[in-house]
Amino acid sequence: MQINFIDWVSFKDILIDANMTLAEYCAQYSAVQTNWVYTVAGIVGILTFIITKNRKWYWYIFLALYTVMSVTSVGMHTANYGEFEPFKMTTKLLASYVDMSLTELTVWWGACCATLEFHPEKCKKRTAFIGVVTAIMLIVIAVLTYEVFVIHNRPLYIGGGGAPMDGKTGGLSLAELGCFLTAVPLFYLFGSNFKFMEKTEKGLLILLVSTLLIAVVITSLWGDNEINGFLLGNFHGHSLWHILGGIAELEVVFWVNQRETNKKFEELKKQLQKAE
Repeated sequence: MQINFIDWVSFKDILIDANMTLAEYCAQYSAVQTNWVYTVAGIVGILTFIITKNRKWYWYIFLALYTVMSVTSVGMHTANYGEFEPFKMTTKLLASYVDMSLTELTVWWGACCATLEFHPEKCKKRTAFIGVVTAIMLIVIAVLTYEVFVIHNRPLYIGGGGAPMDGKTGGLSLAELGCFLTAVPLFYLFGSNFKFMEKTEKGLLILLVSTLLIAVVITSLWGDNEINGFLLGNFHGHSLWHILGGIAELEVVFWVNQRETNKKFEELKKQLQKAE
């Protein structure tokens, strides 16, 4: 297999050689550029934690994974799009494996971080929750590995009519659906702890979940690879997923820091009460 990536400068030749439409090219270019929103958000998030002296090491790892994921996603979108062929190992398929594997690991670690956030001390609830999301993650990676290295194809099973992985009519691959399933247990975790949160924390959490849900709806219903009719064709659905994902990344940082601020305020309040 020859490793082949798109040369964005000579796009006219690509359109001819790869039988790629201008809409496909623009969509891929848009998806590449919006990936840098992830990168910037990850770097800003890490710097914010450093400046605010946040010592929760697991969130640093989450942001680092998010940042690296943005680079692998760029690699997937720049893999020669026209060379994708169902049931054949290509650069595009291999790049999608690396990208989706890291995406799944990022989602899994994010779920683990949320568990450590609510259960910093080892307990049965923490062990059980991490066990569940880890099991889901391993199943998703196994299915993705089978699709890529055994059948050499990642069909769109959900919403795509079982078509090859072209994304033109929307839909999710099993790996993409698996990423969302890995995050589903978070609804239970957030719901069971919601009443114990301070008002500002609740607001930030609602904003975070709303942002992610909107992003999921957009990326599932509108196509991936072509500029589509969403908002009269002026926005590319998958690119909006990248932008909203980067915004959600920063919302996580704000939420975590707000929890730390509230915790310090409560500790100070107790110290003052004792002093009195």
